[in-house]
Amino acid sequence: MRFFLVILAFCLSVPQTSVASDKQRSDQLAAIKTIILVRHAEKAPGATKDPSLSEAGDKRAQALIAKLADQPLSLLLSSPYKRTQETLAPISSARDLEIKVIDTKAGLKEHIKASIAAITSHKGNVLIAGHSNTVPLIISALGGPKIKPITEEQYSNIYYLRLYQSGKVELEQQEYSSL
Repeated sequence: MRFFLVILAFCLSVPQTSVASDKQRSDQLAAIKTIILVRHAEKAPGATKDPSLSEAGDKRAQALIAKLADQPLSLLLSSPYKRTQETLAPISSARDLEIKVIDTKAGLKEHIKASIAAITSHKGNVLIAGHSNTVPLIISALGGPKIKPITEEQYSNIYYLRLYQSGKVELEQQEYSSL
């Protein structure tokens, strides 16, 4: 009888172990954080170093609200330039999230370091409005693949960088319209 009980106990424990290991695998495959990166929306023409968004840029900034409607966000990051902050302003207002500005006075390398520090110290998903030169550098610094350079005319790319518990990093590129 004791032998029967030992066998029964063993049989009952095997599926639980299997379920636990499936759960562990699932946890390792689940993204722990998604970093969403966009280049700032279209800027107004002119010779100013810190232009605002154009009308098309304002529309694209509004389009981010719909594009990311199902995406939980808890941190918005931008550079100190108007065009990046104005790109995030509509979603900031819609979600009642403040925009954290990462300074650029110490140079590009320090700006990237400070951006990475803000991202890695934050537990939730992050939306970043950057520039054609900073978006690829941030993706790379977080372990993502090298991407094609972003040209002066490109504003529609949106990058989803998923960071996994296992250490895996996955990049998905999409486009979003301002229409």
